[in-house]
Amino acid sequence: MPEFRPDDFSQWVSRPWKNGLPDAPITGISKDTRTLVPGDFYVALRGAQFDGHEFVADAFAKGASGALVDDAFRGMDVGPLLQVSDTLKGLQNLARGYRTNWTATVVGITGSVGKTTVKEMCADVLSMNGETHRTAGYYINHIGLPLTMLAMPETAKQGVFEIGMNHPGEIGPLSDLLQPTVGIMTDIGNAHREHFDSLEAIIREKAELVFRVPSSGTVILDRESEGFQYIKNRTCADVRIISLEGGADYRGQKSGFKTLKVNGFEYTMPPPGEHIQRNALRAIALGLELGMEPSDIAEGLRKFKLPPMRWEASEVRNIHFINDAYNANPLSMRANLKTFAHLPGSGQKWAVVGGMHELGGTAEEEHAELGRFIDGLNLDGVIAVGELGQRIVCKGTASFFQTLELAEAAQILKDHLQAGDRVLLKASRGEQLEQVLEYFKEI
Repeated sequence: MPEFRPDDFSQWVSRPWKNGLPDAPITGISKDTRTLVPGDFYVALRGAQFDGHEFVADAFAKGASGALVDDAFRGMDVGPLLQVSDTLKGLQNLARGYRTNWTATVVGITGSVGKTTVKEMCADVLSMNGETHRTAGYYINHIGLPLTMLAMPETAKQGVFEIGMNHPGEIGPLSDLLQPTVGIMTDIGNAHREHFDSLEAIIREKAELVFRVPSSGTVILDRESEGFQYIKNRTCADVRIISLEGGADYRGQKSGFKTLKVNGFEYTMPPPGEHIQRNALRAIALGLELGMEPSDIAEGLRKFKLPPMRWEASEVRNIHFINDAYNANPLSMRANLKTFAHLPGSGQKWAVVGGMHELGGTAEEEHAELGRFIDGLNLDGVIAVGELGQRIVCKGTASFFQTLELAEAAQILKDHLQAGDRVLLKASRGEQLEQVLEYFKEI
């Protein structure tokens, strides 16, 4: 963690300290007194269901070096305070001020699918090139991004930051805050569609990231991704194109189920799948653009591990499960189901699928299209779970089962599977599809 001078904090929020200066350097930032450690600067945020100002005294009792509070706060005698009109804007101004001190390469990543995977791959690759800071967990929004920025050590050579959104108008301000020198766009599709009029509106929103990359910077785009030409036209930065098809600065040639040859060098992919190869190609292009040796990039990729509930493999009584139930949208559903269907080996392949959330008025059509897509994969069995899952059921060639209950889905699996068979779990996070695996273990 970096150490901050109290005078810098005062300058960055344009307000003087009250009750004196902190006695020691500020060694961290916290918005939660439950995880606050001595030396942290406490930020009292207000939300619809909480008010951090109620815990300012607790923060100082736990050793907070100071606190950021708003103008309505009245408990002024607790310790060193910076009082601002809006503590969220104050937090962002702290990050904006700290950003001016950086000399590191700053990588900003957005898109509809694969953001976390690309972020982790890029950070693992760049870690072979020097100290690298990365977004932790789901800290990708208007609160998480400034906290992640303020956690970046000044000694870091590179920072890799994921930027997410749910509504229009979010990517631009977050990108303004981060000021990336490298922009990477992952695949774009109908994620969060309920808040956007069209896929084109989502593309326009995502393009706000590359619009913020300066002319001295670099943008990495996949030629086959939705909105490629529009996004390319939205940046004045140096564009580097990747592709698995050809006609690119960095072309990936699939030389095996888990291998990819790029500019003559072969890389091993940790998990299988074309979507993983595309994501890895972005990280490979980034490393090559920064002058890294291919062997070092390959070593960084070998360090990569998918986060929990993303292609997470386990075995229960000789039945092989792949839990990819962290989240889902039409793009990720198709990519994972296609990869699963083409896995080599014997045994039956069953998919347990559930609903995709935040699709708005396109939900009915997207679920029906997914059902037709699944029917063409020649899986041995498909179980559609939950109310949204029922819309996926297709009366085609595949053996479709439908149930509203997770426990019943587990029972169907038990009744039909044998040793050596495989199961994929895939749905949006709110469906809690991973519980099917837990029920299966119990029975």
